[in-house]
Amino acid sequence: MNTIKNLLLIVTVGALVASCSKASYRKTPGGMPYQHFKSGDTQQVKVGNFIKLSFAQKINDSVYFSTEGKMPIYIPVLAQTTPYDISEVWTKMHLGDSVATTQMMDTFLKRMPPGNIPPQFKKGDRILTYAKVLGIFTSDSAQVADKIKEEKIFEAAEVASIQKYLNDKKITTQRTKSGAFIEIINPGNGNLADSGKYVSVNYTGTTFDGKKFDSNTDPAFNHVQPYSFTVGIGEMIKGFDEAVSLLRQGGSAKVYIPSMLAYGERPPQGSPIRPYEKLIFEVAIVDLKDKAPAQPPMHPQPQPQKVDAPQPNK
Repeated sequence: MNTIKNLLLIVTVGALVASCSKASYRKTPGGMPYQHFKSGDTQQVKVGNFIKLSFAQKINDSVYFSTEGKMPIYIPVLAQTTPYDISEVWTKMHLGDSVATTQMMDTFLKRMPPGNIPPQFKKGDRILTYAKVLGIFTSDSAQVADKIKEEKIFEAAEVASIQKYLNDKKITTQRTKSGAFIEIINPGNGNLADSGKYVSVNYTGTTFDGKKFDSNTDPAFNHVQPYSFTVGIGEMIKGFDEAVSLLRQGGSAKVYIPSMLAYGERPPQGSPIRPYEKLIFEVAIVDLKDKAPAQPPMHPQPQPQKVDAPQPNK
């Protein structure tokens, strides 16, 4: 079920949906209906290639994910494919070709072990997937170089969108070293929580559309206690880590983090955070120490004594 769980690919859903009337449905060997829209290009996808894809996915009539305005996806083309999956059609595609697939959740429910279906998919659902081949690369180094180029373009656009959001709301911020935006509410007192310091913080995280995804002050998230970590050693996402380092004991701030300084293309599994989603955190330092407390020593467990078997009386 690679399509549902792993592929996060840049496509305008409307344009691809509109083109669906131009090709008839076929079926893959695994039984998945698909439509193939040919560009006329002669460069064909082969096993061992890496492909750059735009992608959109709908559950019934609702858009579940679209990479429009986000990063394209880069994936390897493997000899082994998954039945009833979009991977069955990659080697039929050419540069510029598009594909539309239809999958029924009931088919997955029959084929997959219980518990392997993501919760957003339900019995009776119809999953529509639309993808377009934007590039074909014959080596990993070539696709990495192209991805780096795309990331720079995406980062610049994302930073501009955050800056516009802040300007529209008349929010004054400063930038961290890597480029997160921090609105300092209260700078706090004493030493900075710079690299190596051990801090305990309260925080709430939301998306830019206001959806709360985590908090250690909201009982709904079931962990209402300060969160402690060492600053500057990579325990936290980079944008959050750098913002905390600009605060002091008792300080608080609101941090606006581009996705590349948050979770990028790989948010935590099961999280409501989408790939390449920019985030907002409210954070307050409730305790600050020079270093993490020493861990208690691990005492060896006492081993049972060997006891000689009682000897019979003579």
